[in-house]
Amino acid sequence: MNRSLIVLAALMMAACSHSEPRTPGRYIEKLTVAEKPRDFILHVPKGYDHTKPTPVVVALHGLTSNAAQFEAVLKLGEESDKGGFIVAIPNGLPESFRGWNAGFFKMAGDKADVDFMKTILDRLEGEFNIDKKREYVFGHSNGAMMSYYLGSVLGDRLAAVAGISGSVGLPANGGLDTIPVPKSQVSVLLLHGKQDNVVVYKRGMKAMLQSMGADESAEWWANHFGLPVKVEAIEYKKDAAAIRQFGKSDKGAEVTLIASFNGTHEIFGGWYGAGRESKSGILAWDEIWKFFQDHPKQ
Repeated sequence: MNRSLIVLAALMMAACSHSEPRTPGRYIEKLTVAEKPRDFILHVPKGYDHTKPTPVVVALHGLTSNAAQFEAVLKLGEESDKGGFIVAIPNGLPESFRGWNAGFFKMAGDKADVDFMKTILDRLEGEFNIDKKREYVFGHSNGAMMSYYLGSVLGDRLAAVAGISGSVGLPANGGLDTIPVPKSQVSVLLLHGKQDNVVVYKRGMKAMLQSMGADESAEWWANHFGLPVKVEAIEYKKDAAAIRQFGKSDKGAEVTLIASFNGTHEIFGGWYGAGRESKSGILAWDEIWKFFQDHPKQ
């Protein structure tokens, strides 16, 4: 075989190898966005079938945390296997305390993190059989803020977003600095503890960050989707929480707020050093995954 044929054969073998489906497991993925190295943890669930469209979830840690910690607190690898979805868990930039640019809460530059999320989704769509009607994002604290921000700017792509202990804005100059008005409608789930002393549940309550409260944030979404804003909430989860549901828009978007009476800033049902969080009476991931399953892109 002459040299040109050897080169051609090698290229064909490489192409065949690249096209083979990835096997289930945990990977560390690296890429470059805005000339900065970025990375994320990737879980491909057991039983992944490349012939079937598969949901994808992007999970965003809170400020000063990291992807590995968030993965462990919610046991996202196990949940990925159980739910049959692909999960990507990105790391924030280290020079920004591993935080996210949520528009009103900028930690990593104006565009860096939105482009990072787009690049992750593009890569996954290129390598896996992704169900494009089931692309989701959720996060905790600053990660929740980023999830809401992505819902506002990537609503044409995302089916639903969810946040634990987040907000859509901060008071500024006598008004409010919020995430942008949503470009498209996307279903939104908000979870917040009334005893949160980090990101305030309601402005005026004791907390480090006097951001827009949980009810304010939920109503912000409802108003932009033309949903009726109702003050009343129904008891939920054996008196551990209350739930506000704002109905469904003509484009299929729903907004729901779950407020835990005793919940703090810890992730509801998360696994920490002392054991599993139980004050809230809620398992955050179970609520989020059920909401995601119920809300594909319309």
